[in-house]
Amino acid sequence: MKNIIRISKSFLLLLLTAFTVPAYSQADSTSAEPTDLVSSLLVCKPGLDFYSCYGHCALRLQCPSADLDFVFSYCLDDNLVNRIGMFRGKGLGQYAAFPTDVFLKEYQETRREVKEYILNLTTEETRELWRMLDKELVTGAHRQYNFLHTNCSSMCFYALERVMQGEEIVFKHLDSGITGTYRQFVHRISEGLPWTDFFWTTILGATGEEQGPQEDKMAPMLIVKSFDTAVIQTFEGDERPFVKALPTTIVEQGFDYPVSWFTPRLLFLILLLLSMLVSVHEWSKGYGRPQRIFDGLLFVMQTVCGLFIFYLCCISDMPGASNNWNLLVFNPLPCLLWLCFRRRKAYAKAYWLYLAALLIYVALWPVAPMIDLTHVLMVSPLLVRVAMRLVQNRRS
Repeated sequence: MKNIIRISKSFLLLLLTAFTVPAYSQADSTSAEPTDLVSSLLVCKPGLDFYSCYGHCALRLQCPSADLDFVFSYCLDDNLVNRIGMFRGKGLGQYAAFPTDVFLKEYQETRREVKEYILNLTTEETRELWRMLDKELVTGAHRQYNFLHTNCSSMCFYALERVMQGEEIVFKHLDSGITGTYRQFVHRISEGLPWTDFFWTTILGATGEEQGPQEDKMAPMLIVKSFDTAVIQTFEGDERPFVKALPTTIVEQGFDYPVSWFTPRLLFLILLLLSMLVSVHEWSKGYGRPQRIFDGLLFVMQTVCGLFIFYLCCISDMPGASNNWNLLVFNPLPCLLWLCFRRRKAYAKAYWLYLAALLIYVALWPVAPMIDLTHVLMVSPLLVRVAMRLVQNRRS
């Protein structure tokens, strides 16, 4: 979460003492425990920046008789250290508690819609949910935060499942993005966000072809479509609706999402056309300054992407990034060969090695889900220029 001042844990626990202490005391009568408890799920629409582009989910718990109204949100602290830590596999997420008006302030300022769904939990389940989240506040950040398994929405549903005794949440009709693989899930939640989709699918390795638990894929904008048919079902087969009524809009949507015409696919198509024009010019005029500049830019792009993907795939502990076919063409090897052997005659053989890797990559397109048209277009300028260097070497 961004731009939100958190209340201290000690202050929150002090406020909740009147609510939680009687609940833990077996000697007190049950009549001393508040019964006007309300639990709800807040679903926040996506924002315009990279951090908020998938929306947000949080749990709201209220006890009117004790004048308590808090939102419990599972999140990664939004600072540079934690952003980098997430890509290292070291980012830690935690539940944080906010007075509801403080939580909503950011969404009011950014004009992002927030809808509230009142959950059909029993009083005891809501009480146990509050107790569990209180304990989570004391525990602090101890789980790895990642975009596949432990994120804002999945942790909301994991929390709900943990407090249900003899019951479970059953979704009778789920969006295809939830029932499919992780890669299909990323494509589904990234519809209308071509650059975000390209980024996450590029770094997503073989895990993308796994189905995984449905709870991992409870993205805010996908799961709300299933609330009208979702039920809480006892092990004996009795059912009641998951949500009590139609949602309430507590923050109105105040802007339209821009649609960008400049997509990754268009960028790489332009680079492919430029590589062809540069190659035609080289065929007729020889290898000159335009070719050196263009090849230099491609080489820098390949090196930067290669180092990033190599780090995620082979060094970091980021879930879902291992066994990535993009590592075949985006890795530090071309840069190392250039640094070490570019002044030797044998260096020309490196072009054959890289050409083979590029051709294998393109040939895998029909059978490897992680290689799509956008990624084929991405490597095509490299393929054209490497092939041209080999042709020119034979000519000379």
